[in-house]
Amino acid sequence: MFELELAALGERHIVQAQELSKYQANRRDLAIVVKSDVQFADIVASIKKVGVNQLVDLKLFDVYTGQGVADGFKSLAIALTLQDKARTLEDKDIQLVVNQVVSVLKDDFDATLRD
Repeated sequence: MFELELAALGERHIVQAQELSKYQANRRDLAIVVKSDVQFADIVASIKKVGVNQLVDLKLFDVYTGQGVADGFKSLAIALTLQDKARTLEDKDIQLVVNQVVSVLKDDFDATLRD
């Protein structure tokens, strides 16, 4: 015997297909230094707050503590993937987004770019 809860089956999120961009994606890597207690989920939420439509992906690919990073801090390497559906992004467009992301991370977490 088993019991089936029909209401739970109706509560599902169906993924909708989206048009793929015919324009090339661009990746920019940032290495930021933040306090050790800062969670990556909070960083993601702050970056999404920027509200940049061209940001299509965001990944953490390295966490480093050790030589060159002060005690109580960590270095996070973040990959930003930028792409526009209507046009090819120029360097100035990409740099504007990167500057906005760095600015919001500095304001929210007192983050600095790693040298």
